[in-house]
Amino acid sequence: MSGVNSLTAFRELTGHEKIKASLTAALTSNRVSHAYLFYGPPGVGKKTAGLAFARALLCSGGGDDACEVCDDCIRSRRGVHPDLHLIRPDGASIKIRQLRDICGEAVFTSFGEGRQVFLVEQAERMTTAAANSFLKTLEEPVAGVVFILVTDDAAAIPSTVLSRCLCYRFSSLSREDVVTIIEREAGHAGQAYALAALSGGSPGRALALLDGLAGRDRALQLALNLAAGRRTAVPAPPEELSGREDAQEFVNHLAVLFRDVMVMQQAGRNELLINIDRRDDIAGLAGAYGRREVLDILLTAEETARRLAGNANQRLALDALLLKIAGFN
Repeated sequence: MSGVNSLTAFRELTGHEKIKASLTAALTSNRVSHAYLFYGPPGVGKKTAGLAFARALLCSGGGDDACEVCDDCIRSRRGVHPDLHLIRPDGASIKIRQLRDICGEAVFTSFGEGRQVFLVEQAERMTTAAANSFLKTLEEPVAGVVFILVTDDAAAIPSTVLSRCLCYRFSSLSREDVVTIIEREAGHAGQAYALAALSGGSPGRALALLDGLAGRDRALQLALNLAAGRRTAVPAPPEELSGREDAQEFVNHLAVLFRDVMVMQQAGRNELLINIDRRDDIAGLAGAYGRREVLDILLTAEETARRLAGNANQRLALDALLLKIAGFN
């Protein structure tokens, strides 16, 4: 198994308590299914849980989690366990060749005395031929072999495959759990709450958003400048916007910021803010605009996003939004 680093154990996972309890009970009672499907929104920890479960299955300590001291645990943490097989899409899909290879390996005994575990990442990307080949193995399970399929889209998995798996749905995490993961993985304690709020319960998305905070702050600074000099200077988009994707992200940042402004004006509660780490700046914007003006800005941001998603002129679309924020229309 290559390309897997920083493998964790069940006790190190944050959230998904009911799923962890069910899987650890299966380990304790030795009532392990031959196939599992972990599905749910992107970035909520499905693959991480799958790897933790795989490590526990391979642990020679015989408990309900990876013991971290046996040879099996040491090898799995290093990513070199011969009985842990990770299958990823080859290009755009998981091809029949890949599934035939793993199904061929599944008929053999493990290198040790325990199990073989096959974790299929992005399982929804199996071709029809690959899924049919895989189905044959699931229909005639081999003792000691466990398959863990991970997917964002269970509806894209053939029903014949689904019916032979024990399915676990992973939901979005609470904001508190996402904060815990951000602080542990990235150490950004000061920005953790804002990232958690922006992530929609996905720690993976929250960590990916770290690079986007600089863009958020540029959009906020522009909004503050326009609010401070309303109707005195014609605004221009930031020079950093090099393409349509950058422009769309910029508009999204402005929309979320002014959403917070509306929340501040109508509810006045900091805990409802997404950009809670910039609450003082949000309060400043809330005092600079009337409620109707904020609503008009949000509607213009929504229209700008639609135009950018189409084939509209990027500069003209952005100018309309910035002029609205600057108070010229």
